[in-house]
Parts: sequence; structure tokens; C-alpha cells
Amino acid sequence: MLVQHRSAATAAGYPAFANTRLLTRQAWADLQAHVSANPLVAWLESHRTDRHRDVAERILLRYVLDELDQLGTRLHAQSSTLYDDRDRLMAEADLRVNIGAGISILAASLSVRVSAFFVLASGLTILFVLMGVARARQANDVIVQALVIGEISSTALTEAESAVEVLSGATQND
Repeated sequence: MLVQHRSAATAAGYPAFANTRLLTRQAWADLQAHVSANPLVAWLESHRTDRHRDVAERILLRYVLDELDQLGTRLHAQSSTLYDDRDRLMAEADLRVNIGAGISILAASLSVRVSAFFVLASGLTILFVLMGVARARQANDVIVQALVIGEISSTALTEAESAVEVLSGATQND
């Protein structure tokens, strides 16, 4: 699904979402559904063309993705339990990536000095890095799910909701 969205965005002339690799497919789908339910997207769907709606949806998705770190800070203020889960997952991700980096340096040194057999340890490095990336995805998923269930709010989505009031007032005055 993510690949389909990327190719559709690229085909329409819009940049692909490169940093969505740090979300699982389910979190990405939940985020898209949450943004699609925004009143601005619904207003554009009923008052403009599908292209306007698609562009607004992509822009809102980009803004929400750009504020993921800020949303993490809001999560800390709103729900320490959810934030603790996210923080634990992110710490595990950092640990695994750092261990992987250390093993790669050690394996490279030992393969030069002792035996080429230690090059095989690079497979272990890749495993640790992949495990770290998986934990980082899970950490970001906590933020997305907190946004979807309404535990935290996105500035971009809140401003889009406010824009609907302005647009509705402008169309009524016309």
C-alpha cells in the first residue's frame, strides 16, 4: 500500500514520502485515514475537485510527519505511560543500532588482523541495525496511535480544521 501511495504521489508530480519508512504499514494506514477524516479534506471533497482534496491530504500528511518529534513532546506532557513506552522502544532502537555499529568496527578490525572469518560478523551487524529500525518504527507508531485516538493533537490538523470555518464563512458570503 505504501509503495502504491508513493508511486501515485510521484506520478502526480508530488514528492514521495521518504521518511514514512519509520512507520509500520498499519500506522501509515491509520495516519492516512486520520488525515482523510480531517474537516478540511472533507470540505475540499464537497466544494472542490478530487485533485484539491488529494493535494491537501498530502500536504497535511507531510506536515504531520514533520512534527512527529513535537508530537512526542506533547505525548510526554499528556500521557507519561504512553511516552514511557515510546521512550523505551526508542532506547532499545538506539542500543541495537549502536551495538551493530560497534560489532561492525570490531569485525572489520579482527578480519584484518586475525582472520577473514570475522567478516561473517557483519551479518550480525545488519541484524542488529534491522532490529533497531524495527524498534524505532514501533516507537513512532506509539505517537501515531496517540494522535489517532485523540490523546495528542497535531498543529497542522488543528489549523486545517480552523481553515474550514474560514472557508465555509467565505463561501456563505459569496
